[in-house]
Amino acid sequence: MRRFVFSCALALALGTAVAALTAPGLALADNVNPMNDDSQYAYGENMGWLNAQPQGPGGPGMLVGAFGVTGWLWSENLGWVSLSCANTASCAAVNYGVTNDGFGRLSGFAWSETAGWINFSPASSAVTIDPATGIFSGSAWGENVGWITFSATGPVAYKIQTSWCQRTTSPPTGAPSLTLATSGATTQLAWTSLAGAGWYDVVSGDLGALSSSGGNFTSATLSCVNNNLTATSAATSATPPVGKGFWFLVRGEDCKGNGTYDEGGAQVGSRDAEIDASGLTCP
Repeated sequence: MRRFVFSCALALALGTAVAALTAPGLALADNVNPMNDDSQYAYGENMGWLNAQPQGPGGPGMLVGAFGVTGWLWSENLGWVSLSCANTASCAAVNYGVTNDGFGRLSGFAWSETAGWINFSPASSAVTIDPATGIFSGSAWGENVGWITFSATGPVAYKIQTSWCQRTTSPPTGAPSLTLATSGATTQLAWTSLAGAGWYDVVSGDLGALSSSGGNFTSATLSCVNNNLTATSAATSATPPVGKGFWFLVRGEDCKGNGTYDEGGAQVGSRDAEIDASGLTCP
């Protein structure tokens, strides 16, 4: 096994030869209505009000996480609306759920026994959460029930608000220390935990192109190796040809935004801007 380290953040791989208001599932938690001001309601044009905290704090309501939304909505006209198959441990049979991209953009499907599938990212609208305020906006769509709107200012003001992301003040700063080890056809990356980071992105590129371009990451970036990785290690089977090499960079992220691939110091130019300009960065 060989081991390489380059500066702090750049590593190189070198080639060699149920009943009313009784939730029908397991999830009994929520993080909506944090101010206890009734910020727990969405409205459906054909179904009326949906309650994201039907039994008060800690009940079977909506629970927003960095990459998924679990729990339930309750409608007097529809009954329970499940936001994830994890609620009933039924994902092996039917895998569905509402997802969060980490920055408040929701997608995926909820399920109602009465109304069927409810799409949280229809083509003409989508449900989002403002990371700064926790307030939902946009609309979901169900073929059988029409539009479900998650906030409005009038004629009757309502909204769903969550405490998700409200204790996070800004994207993480700094670059983690990155090491690389190869064994056979596998390249193992490991990096130090970055204060404030909830997850990490890993990008890779061509070392020869980076050198010949004078350090231009736009022309030298090849791919996003890992996106939204919560671990501090990753493996890749990509192997450079004999005499060639790959470079790797890691940045931290949280719900307030992307961190940085930059190290500062003697670094010239912005890796962030150049990698973004490549069109091959992690989303």
